[in-house]
Amino acid sequence: MFDVVTARDFYAMLIEDFDDFMEEPHSARRALHCAISAYHLHEWIWSDWLKNDVNTRQKLGIKKNKDDFVAWLLRANVWFFYVQAIANGTKHFGRSEEFGTIKVSAPPLAFDQLTAGFDQGAWDGPVRYGSGSLPVGPKGKGYLILDLGKDAGEHRWLPMAHLLEVVVRFWRDFFRFYGPTENVLASRHHAS
Repeated sequence: MFDVVTARDFYAMLIEDFDDFMEEPHSARRALHCAISAYHLHEWIWSDWLKNDVNTRQKLGIKKNKDDFVAWLLRANVWFFYVQAIANGTKHFGRSEEFGTIKVSAPPLAFDQLTAGFDQGAWDGPVRYGSGSLPVGPKGKGYLILDLGKDAGEHRWLPMAHLLEVVVRFWRDFFRFYGPTENVLASRHHAS
């Protein structure tokens, strides 16, 4: 489509979506665009070269079936499930029953993160923005997080930036290890 004609082109678009999101980590629009691109990249890879690349499919242990590739992705990257659910949720106007998505003033209980909010010990749940609230975070606009539920314990809150980071890095490494080309583009937010 237009000048996006190969999986590598689509990956470059994903990098741009990710870099745009990292500049505005409070933007649901940028987060959703990045998650949609991160999910649909598998279809571009499959159609562009993987379905006909017997050697790589054998290395991955998948048959000549896109569903096998998706199953492999879900095993190879536990975070892929979340971008899949987000992308499908945007397509079908649905919310995942497995996790919640919210915008908060600071990631809760994030003692080891630079993004933690003030007085984390007193924090008692996601704070949605209300009239007159003063969000914190980059540019004072808050954060997007996934609520993985009480069963996730201390790992309940997953910042969207962390999710997108690991999935974009996964795709970068996938292209490096399995792609038909060398010299894989990396985000300006990643060390090469």
